[in-house]
Amino acid sequence: MSWLLALAVLLLISEAAAAGEPAVALDPPRLAQAPEPLCFCWNDGRKIAEGSMSCIRTTQGRRLATCGRVVNMMSWQISETDCPES
Repeated sequence: MSWLLALAVLLLISEAAAAGEPAVALDPPRLAQAPEPLCFCWNDGRKIAEGSMSCIRTTQGRRLATCGRVVNMMSWQISETDCPES
């Protein structure tokens, strides 16, 4: 019985190939979207790209910090600059 099912599937495949219909992509490529950065830091629930600055909370208050890499881990490099008030 299973060989009969396999034969039917082969016949359907060969008919589709013989029809000369082009293959249709199931999921179109997403060219309009910019890719996410591979490495990033988190601040207040938001992703911050490597090399970008953000205002983060520290024990000395809010400070400007740069998202960077230490060996193979992402980390904040905190500056002595207070965050500008907005």
